[in-house]
Amino acid sequence: MQAGDFMMATNILLSGNNFAKVKLLFKHMNMGIVADKTFFKIQNAYCVDTIKEFWEEKRSAVIQRLATKDSVVALADGRMDSPGHCAQYCSYTTMDNDSKDIIALVTIDKRETERKAVIMEKEAFIRTMDLLMTEINLKEICTDAHVQISALMNKGKYKDAGIFHSLDMWHGAKNLAKRITAVGQQSGMKLLLVWVKAVVNHFWWCCNKASTHEEFMERWLAILHHVADEHVWVMGKCEHDCPTKHPKEWIVRGSVACTDRH
Repeated sequence: MQAGDFMMATNILLSGNNFAKVKLLFKHMNMGIVADKTFFKIQNAYCVDTIKEFWEEKRSAVIQRLATKDSVVALADGRMDSPGHCAQYCSYTTMDNDSKDIIALVTIDKRETERKAVIMEKEAFIRTMDLLMTEINLKEICTDAHVQISALMNKGKYKDAGIFHSLDMWHGAKNLAKRITAVGQQSGMKLLLVWVKAVVNHFWWCCNKASTHEEFMERWLAILHHVADEHVWVMGKCEHDCPTKHPKEWIVRGSVACTDRH
């Protein structure tokens, strides 16, 4: 085994790239590369255990520091190695909101979930929560709007754990835009498409301004009045100067596009 092979194999692994893809790139560039067998031999003999030891050492230091805090807010999300039901692995990463340090990393193989890809993220979340709850004073965890995870937090295993479950704003805004756009494709709903960006911006504004759920809902529901050209109503008013002209067409109160059944 040559030193060049060792360096190339190590650098490919540490870069996070897929060996097969790098090998294909080198092939198109008419360049030599370390053999498959040699790459995996180096990976298994020298790299994997060393990387694990380094990760555990760094994580242990972070957890010891966070263990002294009265409360910790964590951000978590999963990533599949490929889209849809064909995914074989799910990596679930959790980060401390204040320091931005990674505090947990769980990888699930589909064979651990009876080859059901749709529950891999749920299983990874459970392992993450069970681990962190024994190590730090976890008070809030923020995830995307994953139905199975929401069920665990609101009415399942962690219902009485005293941990607040919040939803990621980016995912919320993305889902909101998709839903409004889908409804806007229906007959008589085309006017909604004009308002998609404004409604999503209002959602972001509400998330950033509101400090409680009640305050968020109060600000959020104002959009129902604003889009209908109602800027002052019984229970409140829009937090902007009332426009005399508006570039968008107002949605008529009582019209099909203005109902809340969608």
